[in-house]
Amino acid sequence: MVEVIPVLDIMNGLVVHAVAGRREEYKPLRDSVLVKSPDPSLILTSLRDMGFTSVYIADLDAIMGRGDNGIIVYTAVALNFKVLADVGRRGLNLLDNENITYVIGTEYVKYPSEIEFLAGRVISLDMFGDKVLFSNTRRSIDDVIEEFKTIEFKRVLAIDLSRVGTESGVNKAVISKLIRYFPGKLIVGGGVKGEEDILYLKSIGVIGVLVATAIHKGVIRKPIY
Repeated sequence: MVEVIPVLDIMNGLVVHAVAGRREEYKPLRDSVLVKSPDPSLILTSLRDMGFTSVYIADLDAIMGRGDNGIIVYTAVALNFKVLADVGRRGLNLLDNENITYVIGTEYVKYPSEIEFLAGRVISLDMFGDKVLFSNTRRSIDDVIEEFKTIEFKRVLAIDLSRVGTESGVNKAVISKLIRYFPGKLIVGGGVKGEEDILYLKSIGVIGVLVATAIHKGVIRKPIY
């Protein structure tokens, strides 16, 4: 079984269409088959009615250090979602609870001096292709695996930012490496274009898939595969 986890990228209180990690170019969501508005509450309600029970919320203002959209996380909880919440580096100081799990991105920590901060957390490997982004450097996925393979994480999100919103397909070469070291813990995002990608990820043991564009286009409509 693999769970589809809808992604809400939030900027200035609205859901935006994220493309290829170029945050300065993100625009409010348009042309969704779910709703006619980028209002997060309306989108969350629609997703709930479709049967989704988990969501990933990236508070882009918090990530970029210029604001806080935390109210949307609590709106999701009120709608009975389990939330993976990325609120930037301040997530390191927040404790997970029954309904909210804070995702700590590699882009918020220094390599290698702060890697220890990630132990015991849900982490996001913030990637551009086969390079992992840290606050002070980019490292090859092979170097990162070597550093991370002995650390115990709750979950590992592998997000190829260069593929987000592009529908270009998932990064199979990188994912096939990661699944060997993080079996039963790997969630993948970036580039999912349809059910074929999801079924491939299911076949190799990925437990969750982060999806936005394919849901808003009506290509993916089921929470479980």
